[in-house]
Amino acid sequence: MAATFPLSIVTPERTILSESVISIQLPAADGSLGILAGHAPLVAALGAGECVVLTAAGAREALAIAGGFVEVTRRRVTVLADSAEFAHEIDVDKAEIALGHAREMLSSVGADASPTAREAANDAIQREQARIRVAREHR
Repeated sequence: MAATFPLSIVTPERTILSESVISIQLPAADGSLGILAGHAPLVAALGAGECVVLTAAGAREALAIAGGFVEVTRRRVTVLADSAEFAHEIDVDKAEIALGHAREMLSSVGADASPTAREAANDAIQREQARIRVAREHR
């Protein structure tokens, strides 16, 4: 049997997942990050994308995650996400509408707008694209 570790995925609104798992794959800010039991301690920023968890019971859970941090210690992994949803929780129609609004926001940002405004619009686009992709691939 594969080694397991305790995992908690938490957002400002709720605890998404808290159980023993075999592995987790996360969208890090600069790529993808895979974690197994015994991983070296680290703290990393998260981007927007798919998170896949293999539970100790053998279930494969897919989530859309956007922003936040992951902390890996010798004993546990904690994901503090700005947002996280299981694939089955995502309403694709609403996510597509939100993606359209985010694209409109980006196109309305003028050339002399602050980089923060462009970054917020791009973050919203990436978040909604990740939600749509995860929902469609894991239904």
